Amino acid sequence: MQQVEIPGVKYIVPDGYRLISLQQCNDSLLGKTWTMKELRQWLGNKSSDWIKENILFNRRYKVDIDEMIAKRQIIRSKGHGSPWLFKANVLAQWLDEHWEEFNW
Repeated sequence: MQQVEIPGVKYIVPDGYRLISLQQCNDSLLGKTWTMKELRQWLGNKSSDWIKENILFNRRYKVDIDEMIAKRQIIRSKGHGSPWLFKANVLAQWLDEHWEEFNW
């Protein structure tokens, strides 16, 4: 079990988990593709409909999303049985930049 101490705060990291640096986290996303299910998990189990309404089809982000689609960083679903795919490191960075703007 890992123990982390910050002045005035003590946190015990449960077995099976470990703290990593932000750089290690970002590196772990390199070359990774998310499905809609994995994106939902990244966003705290928000529904696919919430993601579509608040991010993918939100007019506020249309230019950014269209650019990611054009660069094939987002592969749009073409209907039932055709999944959405997301380049994890690109979308994770974009989500971090816009986190406070979302309707949580």
